[in-house]
Amino acid sequence: MPSFSPMIRAALMVSDLDVSRAFYEDVLGLDDVFVEGEMSEGNIADVLAVPHSTHTRASILKRSGQPEYGMVGLFELTNPQPTLITRASEGMNRGEVCIVFYCDDLDVVTAKLETGGHTIVSPAAPLRIRGFVKQREMIFRDPDGVLVNLIEWDPAREDKPEKWAGVPENS
Repeated sequence: MPSFSPMIRAALMVSDLDVSRAFYEDVLGLDDVFVEGEMSEGNIADVLAVPHSTHTRASILKRSGQPEYGMVGLFELTNPQPTLITRASEGMNRGEVCIVFYCDDLDVVTAKLETGGHTIVSPAAPLRIRGFVKQREMIFRDPDGVLVNLIEWDPAREDKPEKWAGVPENS
C-alpha cells in the first residue's frame, strides 16, 4: 500500500476567482496566498483534462502561520468554462463534497454570511448524536455552491470534538 500525506488542499473550480478569493479570505480567514497567478502555459490543461485553449487563473489560500496542507485552491477556467454541476437547491446531493473546518465562533460567521446574502444550508445548532449533545455545527454554500461545514471548536485545542462524548441530551 502506498504512503499518503494529510490532505494537501481542496481544489475548487470557480466561476469568478476574485469573488471566491474574497469569500474565503473574509468568511474563513484564509489570508495567506500560497500560490497565485496565470497557469495557462505548460501542461496544466492536460492535468485538468480541459481543452488547450482554456485560460486558467489560480489562487491557493491557507491560514497565515499554518502548515502548507489543508489549503483551498481556487481555479478559474475560461475559454471555455467547464459545465456547471446541477445540484438540488436545498440540502445535500449524492457525490457532493463538503469541506470542513473548525471555527471558534459560528455567530460571527453567520453574521458575515447573512450580510453577504450567502446561502446557509443549516444554521448553527448543537449536534445531537447517540443521546449526547455535542458542539455546534453549521453548513453553508460558497459563491459557486460548494458546501462548507464549520464545527464550533477552538482550532488550537489538542482534543477534537469528534473524540468528545458530549453531554447527555436530557441533562
